[in-house]
Parts: sequence; C-alpha cells; structure tokens
Amino acid sequence: MKIAFFGLKQAFDYFQIGGTESFIRRLSLKLLHNEMSVDYILYGNNENNEFNSSRINLRYFKTFEDSLNFINSKEYNHIITIYLLRKDRIKFALFRRKRSNLIKFHFIYFSWPDSWLKKKLYFQEAKFFPYNGKLFCISKRQYEYVKRWANNVVYLLPPVPDNYFLKLEEKPINEKIRITFLGRVDPGKGIDEVIEIFKTLKGNDKFDCSIYGIHIPEHKESFKIHNFLKNQDEIKYIEVERKKYSPEVEEMVRNVLKNTDILILPYKKLSSTIDTPLTLLEAMASLCVVITKPFGNIPDIYGKSKFIIPSENFVNNTLNLLNSITYKDLIEERKRIYERNNILNFKASSVAKKFIEALDT
Repeated sequence: MKIAFFGLKQAFDYFQIGGTESFIRRLSLKLLHNEMSVDYILYGNNENNEFNSSRINLRYFKTFEDSLNFINSKEYNHIITIYLLRKDRIKFALFRRKRSNLIKFHFIYFSWPDSWLKKKLYFQEAKFFPYNGKLFCISKRQYEYVKRWANNVVYLLPPVPDNYFLKLEEKPINEKIRITFLGRVDPGKGIDEVIEIFKTLKGNDKFDCSIYGIHIPEHKESFKIHNFLKNQDEIKYIEVERKKYSPEVEEMVRNVLKNTDILILPYKKLSSTIDTPLTLLEAMASLCVVITKPFGNIPDIYGKSKFIIPSENFVNNTLNLLNSITYKDLIEERKRIYERNNILNFKASSVAKKFIEALDT
C-alpha cells in the first residue's frame, strides 16, 4: 500500500517539533513497520527537492501546483491531507474529484478554532467538497460535531510511542517532587502562569521545578518570553529547538517525562495546540500527574481528578494544592492514570492498527 501525507510544509514538516508533527511522524513510522510505503508531500518550500529519513520519502515543493503534478505522476493508494492554504482548497477539491476513481483521499482534523465562523468553515469544507475516504477526528468534540453530517468519520486519538508507557513499579521515586513544564513558551500555553507558580516555589525544598521550552522566533511574544527565561536564574530553563527533531530529542522528552512527578499544562485556550493535546497523553503514558484546566475534552481524557483546576484563580488554587500535596497523593493518582491508560489505549501500535483498518473500509 502506498500512502502520502500532504500539505503545507510549515504545518507538519518531519523535522519540526509539535503536536501535529509528532502525530504524523509516529503514525508514519508505524505504517513502515506494516510494510507500507510512506511519503511526505510538502509545499511552500524554497525549492523542489527530496530526500529520505528513516525510510520515509520527504518530497518538498515550492508551489501547490508542483505538488499536485507530482501526485499525478505517482500511483498512490491513499492521500491524507493535513493542512492547505485557503487559496488552494477549491483547486484541491477539483483535483480530488478528477482522481477519486484512482486514489482514496482522507483528511485529519487537528484543531478546534476559537471563533464560530472559523469553526464552521474548518469543519464543513468537507461537507461541501466531500472526501471519498475518511475524516479522522482526534478529539470527541470534533467527532461529535462532524458525525452530524458525515458517515465517514473516525475517532483517532494521537499516538504515543509504546516505550513511553510505564508500569507503576517503573516510575522513579524522587527525593523532591519534580514539577515540569514542557512545550512552547507561548501565552496560549499558559507559560505566564507557570513562571508565576515556579517563582513562588523558588526556595521550597519540597519541589524541583524546570521549564523545557520551545520558542518560535517569528512569534514576538514567544521570543520575548524565551529571552526572559534565558537571561534569568530563578527558574531552571532548558531550551529545545523546534526545527531540530531527532530520535535523540524524542528520547530526551521520554526521559524528562519518566522522571517528572507533576507536569503542568495550564492552557489558556486549546486552539494553541492540537485538540487532544499530545503532551497530555505523553505525560499520562509516563505516569505523570498532570495539573491542567478543564478545556475541551481534557476531563474526558484525563478523568475525574482534583488536579484539573478551573481557569479562575488558577495560580492560587494550584499553589494551595501543591503546598498540601504528599508523595502518597501522587502515587494514588498514578494508579488512577495507569488504569485510565488501559481504557483509552493510545499506544502508537494500537492507533496505527485502527488507522490502517479505517483506510481499508
């Protein structure tokens, strides 16, 4: 079976670090294990070129038209669309119609736009310009929204590599409670609240706090926060470069989470990430207690817990919770998360199996 993931380079380049990128990269690697051929077809590059990474063929094109010409020249069984510029979407709808007798076209929804209009446009484009394959939704609210008008919709949780998943006895017991923020240092991710909490906890011998931060130089706020963190000494800050994915970076993330007791994810809005946050699932697989907010389907995924804290007075309520927390509380929460993981079943091997089965039906 020959499969291609198609879209704008900036949305899911193999070497970038982010939720969408990790989702497609992990799924692709599992498809290879099932003896499938996998290509990335990315447009918006400076030039047309191609090379191979981990047996995945990366095809880069300057223009949308160049990428369509390439698809026309190959015999793909399935094209999975990730993200297209708005100006290219009608052209692609016409292209799909012409090629629908030869190729199955699919789409993966990653976002939940903030505004009503953007949400309607994002989800209902496939209603007016149908795909002859599947519409994959990564959150329950996406799935419930799309299934009202589509019968080709599939709920598919983001995949987490099997080696992230720990047994209870494999989780380290630390001398201090390790609290970590891991992600983009962006206001939408709640980094301001993390900084406030970590500054308050400075000098408290009960905790060891760290920020592992990605920043996007083109985003002024993110770049400003990155520079602030880099030039202060109150909070431990480790920079992670967004455009430098490697297996070593993946292993670093896995080890950070393995040795983290509490991961803090104080999103201000879920539109700043994919709609079922991948970091939440990675943390759960690693048996981290997660302090977060009840946005979207986070409560459905994480389950009922005192560690899901309302947005109002989040900083004070989090500090109150942390001041009273014991290691016994963390171990009890780990047990609950371990059971939750077994119910949700989001190991990459399981997600890939469900994905392949959906393509074939």
